[in-house]
Amino acid sequence: MAAMVAAHFPLLSFDTTDPAFVADPWARYREIRGLGGVVFNERINRWMVSDFDLNKQILSAPEIFGSERGQMEHAAVFGGPTMEFYDGPHHDRIRSIWSGDFRPRTLARLRPVITEIVRARLDPVTARLRDGETVEVVSELTRGIPTEVIAHMLGVEPAMVAQFTAWSDAMGASAEGYSMPNEHGAELIAAGKHATAQLNSYIRDELPRRSCPVADEWDLIGTMVAHEYACEHMTEQEIVASNTQLVFAGNETTAKLLAQIVATLAAHPDQRRILQSDRGLALDAVEEVHRHETVSHSIFRDAMGESATVGDIRIGDGERITLLLGAANRDPQRWEDPDTFDITRRKLSHLGFAFGLHSCLGMNLARLEAQIFLEELIETVGDWQLAGPLDYGTNYTVRGPRQVLVAAA
Repeated sequence: MAAMVAAHFPLLSFDTTDPAFVADPWARYREIRGLGGVVFNERINRWMVSDFDLNKQILSAPEIFGSERGQMEHAAVFGGPTMEFYDGPHHDRIRSIWSGDFRPRTLARLRPVITEIVRARLDPVTARLRDGETVEVVSELTRGIPTEVIAHMLGVEPAMVAQFTAWSDAMGASAEGYSMPNEHGAELIAAGKHATAQLNSYIRDELPRRSCPVADEWDLIGTMVAHEYACEHMTEQEIVASNTQLVFAGNETTAKLLAQIVATLAAHPDQRRILQSDRGLALDAVEEVHRHETVSHSIFRDAMGESATVGDIRIGDGERITLLLGAANRDPQRWEDPDTFDITRRKLSHLGFAFGLHSCLGMNLARLEAQIFLEELIETVGDWQLAGPLDYGTNYTVRGPRQVLVAAA
């Protein structure tokens, strides 16, 4: 493989867990784009694809670029297979169980709940900023908001929110471990597996009492348990793993998006002033933060059969491709001046929530949470500035600042 690649294809070798790369991947992405948008990274033994159109092409063809060969790794993260790693009708039917709960009209019922959760966490932070204090907003503000929201939707008691956050954090960190072949990587993987096992156990214990969900109450666990398709065609472990993934997906990516909103608007006070003068741009600002920085920075697909080609390059059966969604969202072929953060730019869809069969089920929820959060942040805090360097850690797969120190501006 390596000899064939060396003879015909662009080669790079770099560590995707290098903190310098994770903090500032944009120069590397421009290098990949300059090499044609498709390279082979010898360090991690994967193809990497940077261009928007090529990423969209891959995401549009699950029969050629599949997810199912990654089930073993996926099961290690969530405790079993979920819809994300099925490419056929079984995926569609599992997804349909919850799809109605994540439509914008249905989620609108959650606006008062989300607003209350945001205000309860934002008010003490606002008071401290007004008193001249420096606040670390990840631990003290943004991290807990999506956890509380998804716990409410799952029908979980409020006392479990902190534990859900801890489990989700450990599961998210384990993704770094798989790209880190050393003792620390092994420790992250082990901690993630332990968290998954505990969350699996909690959900499994909940299943018997969720078989008859109460009408007009949020209970996504009960919705799946009571659904005819789940009863007849899903194993208990699939049900448990599906709910485990929902906890992780509902927490990890949205929490990082909220933190990135704070950091990005601190770094671009001119854009914050535009938003302050026109609060109707809040959702546009959320979308631009997500495009410009991108939380789900990369996902993978495996080539299926002998007909997989990306651009002019044939990808061998079973070879793994990393889709660089963060790079795709700054593709100059799609966006004018893509490295500039501009909340008033012409609206074009981005790949922050992926695309096609496996587009993010919770994208409308994430948008709603982020919009409400930003509206309340602008209303109560007004102006803020960074009070220390950002720390992005070593996880570029789900990328976001681990620490955001802010002070009143």
